[in-house]
Amino acid sequence: MPSATKMAETKAAICIAAVAAMIHVVCAADYIVGDPTGGWQGRTDYKSWAAAQSFAPGDTLTFKYSAYHNVVEVTADDYEACSTANPVSFDNSGLTTVALTAPGKRYFICGGPGHCQNGMKVEVDVADRPAPAAPSSPPQLPPSPLPPAPAPAAEPPRHAGHKRHKKWCSPPKPAPALAPVVQSSESYLPLAAVAPMSSPTPPAPMSSDAVAVWHSKWGGATLGLLALWFAVLPL
Repeated sequence: MPSATKMAETKAAICIAAVAAMIHVVCAADYIVGDPTGGWQGRTDYKSWAAAQSFAPGDTLTFKYSAYHNVVEVTADDYEACSTANPVSFDNSGLTTVALTAPGKRYFICGGPGHCQNGMKVEVDVADRPAPAAPSSPPQLPPSPLPPAPAPAAEPPRHAGHKRHKKWCSPPKPAPALAPVVQSSESYLPLAAVAPMSSPTPPAPMSSDAVAVWHSKWGGATLGLLALWFAVLPL
């Protein structure tokens, strides 16, 4: 959508154009040729009448005349010669309106026999109307201030439980490597087992009777084993 400044400028331009058109319409004038002493006829001094007027682009000339007359627009040379051989325009309606559209001189005569020679001719000098002074451009309206930006919303206060929750959600830290624990063998054995062992008591020396009994006991067993060996060997 157009901004308020552009809309104001557009409205101002439209108003200026409308005022200029109204000035042009108000300033434009319609001149009845020969008034107020008479119309388009042979009794008026048209040179004096034209000198008393101020013609400008946008004005009009109105010729009012009877059926004995007409209106012929001619060139400057034909105006001096009162010649109708090469007319610019011709009208005999009794009411002729001519628009003065541009600066310069316009020449009109009556084409009736002897009428131009008797003074029924008029030279109109259309002056260049000074253009109305262009009004100064409307003051620029200051841009509408922008609304202040909303302040950022304050973060809600964090309570202690929230911090603990955040701490719980953090990844666990790796546990430090534990040094191998070497337990002494004494922890698995009773104190009696690790107590220093006393040296065994040496056996008492055998008597001669005991030696004889031992030889007789173990010697027979040895002979039995040997006999069994030799008996089984052939198999």
